[in-house]
Amino acid sequence: MRQKAPTSKELWEDNLEQAACLVQSSQTFLFSADIDPDSVGAMLSLALYLRIMQKEVYIVISGELGDNLDHLKKMIEYNKIHILRNADEIAGVKDAIDAVIFCDTANTKLVPFFPFIKEHLLSRDIPVIEIDHHFGADSEKLADQALTLYQKTNATTEITGELLKKIHQKNPDLPHPFNQRNIVISILTGILGDTMGGRMVPHKQNYVQWVGTLGNKLKRNTRWRKPNGVRPGDDRKTKFGNPQQIQEYLTRLSEEQELCVNTLKKRMVDDGDVGSLNLLNSTYPEVQDYCRPYNSPWFTYILGFLLSQIFDASTTSTKVGFLYFHGKNAEDKDCIYIKIRRSAHYSGVDLRTTECHLRTVFQEKYMGGGGHPDAVSFRVHPHDENEFLANFDQVVYAIKKTLA
Repeated sequence: MRQKAPTSKELWEDNLEQAACLVQSSQTFLFSADIDPDSVGAMLSLALYLRIMQKEVYIVISGELGDNLDHLKKMIEYNKIHILRNADEIAGVKDAIDAVIFCDTANTKLVPFFPFIKEHLLSRDIPVIEIDHHFGADSEKLADQALTLYQKTNATTEITGELLKKIHQKNPDLPHPFNQRNIVISILTGILGDTMGGRMVPHKQNYVQWVGTLGNKLKRNTRWRKPNGVRPGDDRKTKFGNPQQIQEYLTRLSEEQELCVNTLKKRMVDDGDVGSLNLLNSTYPEVQDYCRPYNSPWFTYILGFLLSQIFDASTTSTKVGFLYFHGKNAEDKDCIYIKIRRSAHYSGVDLRTTECHLRTVFQEKYMGGGGHPDAVSFRVHPHDENEFLANFDQVVYAIKKTLA
């Protein structure tokens, strides 16, 4: 495995230049990623500019985007960006693809239909750009021929922002990408999504610079239409004029979802420095009156809210929180997910070090994972719940000993 590492300072400018040249010389692009606000924002910010350049774009999205990303879905539809839902649809366009761009995806297991993409596209030695900010754990380079744009950033969209600036330098007659409202919204969506709206920011200077600059661009490029008797005025809840409105949209919940999140919060077990929430299959009968099945898209949508609200322990002494549940990985294989997050007020441990404890305890049952210093996600093969809990207690104990 070729574990990812940030692109060196010596290579960064050269790689950025080569990536811009590759975009310039290619006509038809396939984008793929592990879907979340940052990955979709990264793909879309580039795709929108490629459409301005009169290039063809296909994005692989196997499932449905959550309600919090329907503003990006509308941009995709309005700009006639093609969505590919399965391997058959990829097969239908594979011969037309000139270049592949992977965004915000740590390893091949998280890329939808990667075995098919590898066999039918990458095997042709097709040009590839990889854009990512995940390092360590089971991160790996996705393609041998990939031109890599790896940086330690708050979000992958910060890297796509840099690439967009470089592409514009080669196309000065085109509009500047940051004067395009939808591109600005896409980049901000990724940054706000990966930093919990600025509450979990590993690179504060970058965050202030990007959100400040793009927030001002968004404000200047947003026009509010008043009702004129024929059409209604613009709705400030669904049209964004500043980053705060985007963040509020990303974190909105229906009454049903809010009831579920608030009730599940009460199930968290507080054990001093750590908190945990057990949502393994055996617990579902206890929560079924207010929570839909754990394997449903509805539950997947609220996972981010569970992680951000349950373990945002700004009013408690909790430093690290654990959430575990049965689910399916990107290859549609059953697994037990383990989500671990630091509270917003604590930075005394790099959670990526958790991997060594999981490998030691679960051994052949360990499937992989990784993330950032403040938030990680790991997977283990399904097995007896009591056995899992007994083993996981050892992991929690090992982590508690490292907390300052």
